[in-house]
Amino acid sequence: MWDSDIETADPPLGRCPACDVRIPATNLVIAYDTAGDWPRMLATCPDCEGAVNPV
Repeated sequence: MWDSDIETADPPLGRCPACDVRIPATNLVIAYDTAGDWPRMLATCPDCEGAVNPV
């Protein structure tokens, strides 16, 4: 299986809430701002292969 915890030049977006794997910046699908909150992101998890909100 592919090692999804490999370090990259860009800092990771966060971790997958389902499997706790680091999500690399290259997996970003979309980022958007919400009123008075941190920016939200949608990214694909390299292990789950699903769209998640990195934490």
